[in-house]
Amino acid sequence: MSKMNKIFLVSILKKSIRLLEQFLYPLKCLKCGVYINPDMIEPDTIEAFFCEHCMKSGFYPFDPPFCTKCGLKFHNSFKENHICEPCLKAPLKLDRVRAALEYSGIIKDAIPLFKYHSKLSAAKLFENLLFQAFLQYYSSFRIDIIMPVPLHREKQRKRGFNQAFLMIRNFKKLYQKEFEQPPLWEIDTTSLARIKKTQPQTGFDIDQRKNNLKNAFKVVNKKTIDNKHILLIDDVFTTGATCNEAAGALLKHGALKVTALVLART
Repeated sequence: MSKMNKIFLVSILKKSIRLLEQFLYPLKCLKCGVYINPDMIEPDTIEAFFCEHCMKSGFYPFDPPFCTKCGLKFHNSFKENHICEPCLKAPLKLDRVRAALEYSGIIKDAIPLFKYHSKLSAAKLFENLLFQAFLQYYSSFRIDIIMPVPLHREKQRKRGFNQAFLMIRNFKKLYQKEFEQPPLWEIDTTSLARIKKTQPQTGFDIDQRKNNLKNAFKVVNKKTIDNKHILLIDDVFTTGATCNEAAGALLKHGALKVTALVLART
């Protein structure tokens, strides 16, 4: 068989598999359930997960200007990134925070569907969006450990998964594909534990959030994090209380620097 014939057969096989997948697992909007025509969209894009009607609420990438420290988005006349007033007065323990998206529009609906209604197919979308943000903001940094913010064991048992981990579980493969070499960093899910069963942060003001999370995290393996630059991963960053408390525990026990990358920033 000639090389051209082999290429043709592989192409036909891939197309057949794709058609079979569309028949067995038709695309449906994660929010309203309406069927989505796969011929009209690119695979693994936001349009493959939400219909045109639901997308009318908007999709907002995390673009400048924003605070160079905490990542707070500026919606005013400022055109350049700079440090916000709260960070000047009381800077976070985190060295910096960056996000893939703004927490508004369709993403504000998508994240709760993923976390609380087990729409786990969204993990693929979020993973791609988060990895692109990683390439944009952190690929040139020396990072030693990528660490999903842990859940308390009871909450993880009840939910069945840690959403932060699901969004980065294939980061090594994506990195290898992008750069044709393995990364120098490792994904660590064991060196930091959430030992305090906290209340949901929704509805709390900033002081209540801080108090709710006080002493919530414990470093399990000090040797692993010693003198390391750790990149924390989480789904949503609002006041930063969760990531900041986790960063404080890591820095207290020897981490060199802690930064954060989140899917969405309010």
